[in-house]
Amino acid sequence: MSLHLPTPIPATARRGAFLSALASALAMVAALAATPAAAQNGPLSLAAPPAAPSGPVSVDPGMVPAQKAVNDKRYDDAIAAFDKVLASNPRNAQARFQRAWAMARAGRDNDATQAFAEMAQDFPELPEPHNNLALLYAKHGDLKRAEAELLLAIEAKPDYAIAYSNLGDVYRRLAEQAYGDAVRRNPGDSRAAASLRQLQGAASPPAPAATPAAAPPSRKAPASAPGAR
Repeated sequence: MSLHLPTPIPATARRGAFLSALASALAMVAALAATPAAAQNGPLSLAAPPAAPSGPVSVDPGMVPAQKAVNDKRYDDAIAAFDKVLASNPRNAQARFQRAWAMARAGRDNDATQAFAEMAQDFPELPEPHNNLALLYAKHGDLKRAEAELLLAIEAKPDYAIAYSNLGDVYRRLAEQAYGDAVRRNPGDSRAAASLRQLQGAASPPAPAATPAAAPPSRKAPASAPGAR
């Protein structure tokens, strides 16, 4: 049984929500220099706590051994099990999402990136593939593509708080790069130098939240799990 997808949002409403989200995200940039406490200087990465993506968890019986393999961190076995589920139901969004997540956890970043990108194209209503795709891009230093994916996640679901938080981290890193470039080109730029020191001296919080793979239906995700909705 495939994941039930949310009802598509009308185009006009999506555009309005997107513009509102973009304005909020840009406001984060203006606050970067004044609010150093949440700096993220390390690489963005996928988080581990289990939480279900949008919609109910698939009840396809093949998901049980696949999810057990994920929980046991046997990611190669999990990928093979999800492949079997998808062989009979390619539209099982839950299986596709968890398969991509398992690839990322196994260190197969290129395969995970391709899998999340394909899922984002096939299921544009879901913000989670865009969010995790953004984190993979950011992990490898491609912050502009990460920004674009996070904005798409917010467009798909304007109240998707994880994407706003991750977008703030991306903008902070972009700001740090920009201030660093300004200082290198003009060592006398005291404003840029002060802002750069403020960003670099801020304490780093926990890694930004991915939308991780779902736990089996019988196991409840912790309320504080980054991916919980």
